[in-house]
Formats: sequence, C-alpha cells, structure tokens
Amino acid sequence: MNRPAQSALDLADRQPPRIGPWLWTAAGCAAATLLAMALRPWLAPENLVMLYLMEVVLVAVRLDRMQAVAASFLAVAAFDLFVVPPYYSLGVEDSQYLLTFAIMLTVALIISGLTSSLKMQASLAEYRARRAAALFELSGALSAALTRSQVVEAGCSHLQALFDAPALLLLADRDGRLQAPEGAAPPSPAVLAAAAKMMEDDGAPPPGSDAIYLPLRAPMRLRGVLLLQQAAAQVQPEMLQLLQTCAAQIALAVERVHYVDVAHATQVEMASERLRNSLLSAISHDVRTPLTAIVGLSGTLAGSPALPPESRQELAEAIEEEALRMEQLVTNLLDMARLQAGPVQLNRQWQMLEEVVGSALSLQARSLAGRRVDLRLAPALPPLALDAVLIERVLCNLLANASRMAPDGSPLAIEARLDGDMVEVALEDRGPGVAPADRERIFDKFSRGHPESTGSGMGLGLSICRAIVEAHGGRIRVEPGADGGARFLFTLPVGSPPDERLLDEAATP
Repeated sequence: MNRPAQSALDLADRQPPRIGPWLWTAAGCAAATLLAMALRPWLAPENLVMLYLMEVVLVAVRLDRMQAVAASFLAVAAFDLFVVPPYYSLGVEDSQYLLTFAIMLTVALIISGLTSSLKMQASLAEYRARRAAALFELSGALSAALTRSQVVEAGCSHLQALFDAPALLLLADRDGRLQAPEGAAPPSPAVLAAAAKMMEDDGAPPPGSDAIYLPLRAPMRLRGVLLLQQAAAQVQPEMLQLLQTCAAQIALAVERVHYVDVAHATQVEMASERLRNSLLSAISHDVRTPLTAIVGLSGTLAGSPALPPESRQELAEAIEEEALRMEQLVTNLLDMARLQAGPVQLNRQWQMLEEVVGSALSLQARSLAGRRVDLRLAPALPPLALDAVLIERVLCNLLANASRMAPDGSPLAIEARLDGDMVEVALEDRGPGVAPADRERIFDKFSRGHPESTGSGMGLGLSICRAIVEAHGGRIRVEPGADGGARFLFTLPVGSPPDERLLDEAATP
C-alpha cells in the first residue's frame, strides 16, 4: 500500500493533461499572442486585452489555480511585448500603459480566483452528490439484508468499490468475541488483537496502525469492528467522514438483524410454549377422562360378577365407547404429528366421491346412530385424483364434530356439486353454529370455538382437515347454515380425469 486510494469519490480528477498543465498554460498564452499580433493592425491594444483575459478564463476553467495565476502574469508580459509599442521590448512609450498593465493583472487574478473557486464548488457539489448516491445504494443494500452474512457481504462489497481497498467486517458474537465472516480469509493474529483491543477500549482506535479501524457503534452497544486496509494518512478527511457514516449504517443494520433474530426466536419459543401447554392441558383432560371412565367401568364389571347380563352388556358397551373416544383422540394427535413433520405425502388415485362419502359414513355409524343424514350429491360428479384415506379422515372429523355439537336426533346434510374446475363438498348441521370472529380461528390447533366447547376433543380435528384439504390444492371454510347451524365447506380440484373405460378396466379384477 504505497499509493493513495483512487476511489470513485475523489474530489478532483487527478489525471494531468498529456503534455502537462504548464505546457497547456504556455500554449494558451502563445495562441492568444498570435491572434493578437494578427489583429494588431486593425484593433487598438485596449481591445486586444480581451483576448488575454479570455485565455486566463479558459486556463482557470480547465486547469488549476496555480496555472491560472501563471497565465495572468504571462498574459501581462505578452501584452507588453507583442501588443504595446515598442514591440518586443518591456519598455513602453506611453506611461499610461502601466496603469493598463496593473488593471489587466488585477482583473486577470480576480477572474482566475473566481473561476477556480467556482470550479472547486462544482467539484464539491458533484462529490456530495456522488457520496449521497453511494450512501443511498449502501442503505438500500443493507435494508434488504435479512441475516448477518448478508449485511457483511453488502457492506464489504460497497466499501471496496468506494475506497478501492480491501474491507473486513469483524462482528461480535453473543459473548463479545470477534469473528471473521464465513468464507473470508481469516485475519492475522495482530489484526484480531488490535480489533479486540478496540472493543475492550470502547471504540478507541489502536495506536500506530497501518490500517483504518472503525468501531461499529450501534445504539445499544458495539457490534464489531470495521477494518479498511488503507493507511489513515492516505485518506482525505471527506473520505474518512464518509467511511464513518458507512460504519454507522452497517452497525445499525447489524443491530436490526440481531433484534429480528431475537424476536423470531422469542416468537418460536412462545409458540412452542403455547403448543406444549395446550397439548399438556388437552392430554390431562381429554385423555385422562376416558381412561378414568374405562378404569371405573372395568372395575365395576370385574368386581360385580353377579350383575345381570343386561347390565354387564351396558358396561361393556360403555367401556368400548370410551376406548373409541380415546382412540380418536390419539389418532388425531398422531395425524397432527405426521402433518407437522413435513409436507403431506399424498397417495393420489382416481376415486368417485360417492364411495369416499359412503366409507366415511360407515366408519362413523356408531357416532351417527339415531341421526338422519341427507345426501345431496350432484349427479354425474367426475372422478377425483385424491388420497381416499385422508379425505375419508376429513369427512370423519367433520361428521364427528357435527354429531358432537348438534342436538341429539337432529339431521345432518352432506352436499356435493361441481363448481367450475373444483368440486365443493358441504356438511351442514343444526348446532349452535360458529361466531363470525371464530370462523378462521376454529381451524387453528387446539381451538374448540369461543367460548371453548365443554365437549370432548382436543381441537385438532379441524386443523387436520385444513392441512389435508390444502395439501390436495383445495380450501376449507365455515359459514352459517340455512337452519341456524354451521356449514363446513371444502373444495377439491377436478383435474383431468381419465377415460371411464380405463377406470372400469382398472376396477375389474
């Protein structure tokens, strides 16, 4: 690092003209003199002064202030030698020309000074505009970063482009230890020691360093150290100020990402805690209740051998009913565990919806005892590519939920119709219905309506239904029923069913 940094934000163009600024100054003065000598027979010397003043302005615009001052003195000397008689001599015939020379030199110096000042102001304005654009680009890249590695990548790439020097971001971990970004070359022990010393000294730069160390100071604490492999003496004050601004933006981005991670981890922990509490509450109540009933009924049955056959039959049926209840609860728990473990794996086969509905009614025959189920399936429904076992589970859960919530003996209705490229299936009961505020929440895990239902169940059935239906590409919702109950609807895509003859051939053994 033996040369100063040449970045995209230098205040002035440091590339000199090809033949040098002083040669350009002399050439400009010579051109003005040749033109003045050519016009000398026709114009008075007072008018030819303007040629030299114009040459001074051009030099001041194109070159630096030193060349503009030199052009002013050259212009006065050339005007005296080649325009004012006697020619080719510094003497003058009329002493009034001495005043002309003085005024000409003063005006030339003022013009060169003003022009150079305007040029510097224009350069400063351009520099500030480019600095604002660079900060805007860096801010946009940092605002889009979602992880610490993305912040490091965006910060290092922009800093290297701005300062044309290697940049390194050392971020502090939870214990305050500095770590190099993944994939980057590990810094030397001396660099790590200097950066760690800066962290210990609360941002004080290490003395005698051949690189620039800046603390990443966020509102809460130091988030790390920015290292630019460039000697501080070779960086202009404006560039150092820009580097400090970039370091402040990077520090804010690192702190923002840190608290986003903290918030996300807190949300996950809270959700896990709620799930654990809900699961423990459900198991402690809904699984223990049938177990207690089974233990009590079986104890009564075993301890009373003299019971009449009718009573023994009633106790056996009650034990079986409680066992089936517990089996349903455990099945829902296992289904939810499988659905939460990853994407639902579907065993799609072309099935007729009527067969799936009939199978679900057969499985729920015990819970539907004493109820009338009205089937309103549209004729000529197309076959559907579905997982029959899972859709059966959806219908069983909806039927079990309806039979539990609706009054004893009230009828249920199952409808199915073709709606564009979807088949809509609806199950309607005459129970208490679902409040408008709960029509989305009721499909969440461990939700049993508001107020919470006093019936059995963990509140997993509808959540399982939604997961299965959405895995098939459909949607499930609830709306008010025609007779005041609840109407659960779910859709299944029709797809492109195969030829019916192929289905018949596949069904023929």
